[in-house]
Amino acid sequence: MNISFITSNKGHLLLVLNDYLYKCNKKTANKKYWVCISNGCKVYIQTDLNNTYLCSGRAPHDHEPNPEMVEAKNVRQKIKERALKELTPISMIYEQEVSKTSLSTTTVAILPTSQEIYPSVAKARQKVIPLLPQSCVFDIPSDYTTTIDGKRFLLADESLARRDRLLMFSSDRQLDLLFRSPIVYMDGTFAKSPPHFMHIYIIHPILYDICLPCVFCLLFPASKHYACIFHYFQAIYRQIQYLGRQQDYSKNETFRLLCRKIMALALIPRDQVISDFNEIRDDAEQLPGRLMDELLIYFEKNRLVNIDLWNVSTCDTRTNNVCEGENDIKRF
Repeated sequence: MNISFITSNKGHLLLVLNDYLYKCNKKTANKKYWVCISNGCKVYIQTDLNNTYLCSGRAPHDHEPNPEMVEAKNVRQKIKERALKELTPISMIYEQEVSKTSLSTTTVAILPTSQEIYPSVAKARQKVIPLLPQSCVFDIPSDYTTTIDGKRFLLADESLARRDRLLMFSSDRQLDLLFRSPIVYMDGTFAKSPPHFMHIYIIHPILYDICLPCVFCLLFPASKHYACIFHYFQAIYRQIQYLGRQQDYSKNETFRLLCRKIMALALIPRDQVISDFNEIRDDAEQLPGRLMDELLIYFEKNRLVNIDLWNVSTCDTRTNNVCEGENDIKRF
């Protein structure tokens, strides 16, 4: 007799025979007794302790078989099994399993939606993955330091100071793709960072016009981000050129001095930036033809909204040109 088994929503084993479902009702020293899950139906099956079919009752079921219910439970079980074995998002697992199975309309109606199935599957997954650490001082389980095929994935684990930990993850294959790509994108997010880390930073190479995440960095809460002062000066001068004021910058000493004062805002204490900018704006109003208006509007909309990024008055290192110079040397 061809029997199979699936797991119920609560994790109990169910026996399947001819599209009927049975639950284990009793277990003895050498047998298991299974009864139909439909209330009032008294059809039973006996198996040994290894779930090998022995016999069943002769009475017929008092209801029709439900192949759609069996199919829906099979899909649900596959989703749960994959969620326990891999870290693919549950919603993606759901879509993949549903799409690769030709489900009937009735089965689709019975099957819970992705949103409905998520809580129970996520709860089951939570039991088999490590708990979130209570601080940045924790050991990383070995399964999370290697790829599925056992190769290195944890690239760096550095504790710079107390509560300042940096984690970088990337496989050798991902690094190879990164190093071979002529174009690299870098992006970070604060909203999705895990507890005790401030920033997730991801480096993406471009392969066949596809942006691939290859290096994943978790940055510590005390990390600070500053723009390079050289590029800050360069951006302002390029804006002067874009606005067609390059000749004024070269020939008008007052205009040039005010532009340089705007550049120098990166070097004064952060709490003085707004007041000094307002003084520059007052002085600019004395220029004939209001030469500075467009540049001041650009600076106010693009720079004053995030002063902490470009103000380097408290930084010991104000430019990363030494790195760019090293990169230029390596090209030759």
